[in-house]
Amino acid sequence: MTNFFTILEIPISLSPDPERIESSWREKAKESGEADLHEARAVLTDPVRRLDHWLALQNVEPERGSSIDPEMMDLFSRLHSVLAEADQIIGGLKEASTALTRALLSKEAIAAQLAIQECMKTVREEKDLRIERYSSFEESAETGKFDGAVATLGQLKFLQKWEQQCQERLLTLLEY
Repeated sequence: MTNFFTILEIPISLSPDPERIESSWREKAKESGEADLHEARAVLTDPVRRLDHWLALQNVEPERGSSIDPEMMDLFSRLHSVLAEADQIIGGLKEASTALTRALLSKEAIAAQLAIQECMKTVREEKDLRIERYSSFEESAETGKFDGAVATLGQLKFLQKWEQQCQERLLTLLEY
């Protein structure tokens, strides 16, 4: 397995210095343009991909296809209803054949945009709360315990997916 920390000559850590990643990448990019170098930068600057890579380096296989953690179910329910409402409005906007019809839907579209932005804020906060736990995962790893890191990776993947879905709906609403 390729070790992206080694490629950029950065100590293996869940919380590497972002400036060090960038400076190492720039320095090495001048020397060679190998694909692994760019992939290393992409992985190490993304906290979710970095945790996944770190676990792989520890020979820990994260659960695939896990279900939504009960503590995140409320957020999922809220997101689901906001995105469903946005989809309904987007459908109406797509079918609108006149400017008047689109204008009538604009108030709903703006409300949906605001609701999506609020959800995105919550998702980002939830992601940040989990990323703040990274140092404790490194401490637990010293004793061979990876359960917290594995569970958090699953949660972060859901949050990342939800954030992407919110961004897609928001961009679509903004097109109208």
